[in-house]
Amino acid sequence: MSFNPLSILFDIPNQLDLPVEEHKDFAVVSTAGVLGFLAHVVFFILFFLFDAHFMMYLNIGSLFTFACIFYFNRAPSRNSTLLLTIASLEILVHATFALLLLGWETNFHIYFFVPILASLITSKSNIVSSYLINGVCVLFYLGLAIYTNYAVPISALSETGVLTFEILNIVSVSVIVIIVTMYYSYVSNESSKKLVQLNDKLKSQSEKVISFNNELAQQTEELQIQSEQLEQSNKHTTDSIRYALRIQEAVLPSPLDLDNLFGEKNAMVFFSPKDIVSGDFYWCREKEGEKIIVVADCTGHGVPGAMLTMIGESLLNNIVLEKGITEPALILDALQVYFSTLFASNQNIQDGMDISIAKINYETKKLHFAGARNPITYIQNGNMETIQGDKMSIGNSKIKPKSSSKFTPHQIDISIPTTFYLYTDGYQDQFGGNENRKFYSKNLRNLFFKIHKKPMSKQRTRLKMTFMEWCDFAKQIDDVTIVGIKVDTDIAEELHTIRETESERLFREILEESKQEEE
Repeated sequence: MSFNPLSILFDIPNQLDLPVEEHKDFAVVSTAGVLGFLAHVVFFILFFLFDAHFMMYLNIGSLFTFACIFYFNRAPSRNSTLLLTIASLEILVHATFALLLLGWETNFHIYFFVPILASLITSKSNIVSSYLINGVCVLFYLGLAIYTNYAVPISALSETGVLTFEILNIVSVSVIVIIVTMYYSYVSNESSKKLVQLNDKLKSQSEKVISFNNELAQQTEELQIQSEQLEQSNKHTTDSIRYALRIQEAVLPSPLDLDNLFGEKNAMVFFSPKDIVSGDFYWCREKEGEKIIVVADCTGHGVPGAMLTMIGESLLNNIVLEKGITEPALILDALQVYFSTLFASNQNIQDGMDISIAKINYETKKLHFAGARNPITYIQNGNMETIQGDKMSIGNSKIKPKSSSKFTPHQIDISIPTTFYLYTDGYQDQFGGNENRKFYSKNLRNLFFKIHKKPMSKQRTRLKMTFMEWCDFAKQIDDVTIVGIKVDTDIAEELHTIRETESERLFREILEESKQEEE
């Protein structure tokens, strides 16, 4: 790239970052600073040669003024209007003193038209200032023309001096007008080109924005369609899950089933799934006079957990009702074998359940219990005890059914009134309260003790209200299942006798009716 020395004087510095509309003002001020400085250097020499000492000293101030104008025009805080005003006032002062001292014939009066030219070609950022300077120039011109027509110059020059300044001033002003006009025209053209380029760029960007908006509108429409499809799909999925809920509820024992099995108002269930369907389940059946109660927490919750509950209920029906296995520990051993076999072909599946099983034998007045990680809590005569289940789950395919992995049987004497609870870990692990911590098993057992004397319906209500208050605005993190049973073996035997007597009476009536029909 070739070096242009004039670019140092007239090009706009990069640090200014001027908008295009201010380029012309910069050009005029920059040109005024350079030409004004050069012209006054020439005047300084001529004033020295022709012994115009006062004007020579005045020129020193003029040189400093135009140097400052050039410098401050490149400063970040530049003000074109202020700089042009200073330049115009300097020209007015300089020309006025030159006319008063050297006379009208030196042609210094033609410099009064330079500020007028500058104000005409610059932008009208300050119209009042432009009009004021133009008015002052015209008044000074007319006033000095009249004054010098009658007054004698203070410092008369020789004819050579007068002729020199007369010609020099005409040439100087002409050169100034030509250079300023040409440079202004050049800068105007460059600014126009930049404006055209900027407009083209803005047009291109506008077209891109319009294209982007069209694409965005199309994508929005596609997203809306996908959202509607997803909403419809979610509706179908939710409807299917709700139907699965009805199936799960149909399989679970109803309150009437519990009343028929344990006596009216002797059993309660607090069952609160995390999702629509639950990974917890409870199961109650009677086999050969013994009543078996199961509470299980399958791996996961929602649909995967619910699928395991169906498998668990099916296996329990097979083990207890078909094969006649009623001992809780043996039921757990059988479940372990079934689950280990069921998922043996896929080592990536480690699904199973934590489960507690209780069996009530009214004849022996014993409560048999076994648990896989799930406990039983029972209360007798104001004393509360908890038996923890074995520390292994049902269904982990890594655990092979060996003799060392049998589940531990437990027996509880229920010859006195007993209230017991089987439960999963969802209640005690729920976060909540003022400190957003777990409820913990200790607090749950204390709650059992506080409510164990209340009717079962009120116990369920208290458990539910406490859980809701504890959760507050916290999200439920797991399925919750609590089954409570009151056992009084003496009353149970009386009820059993009454039921047997009632059954025999009904059987005799049926036999008599059949004989009458035969006759």
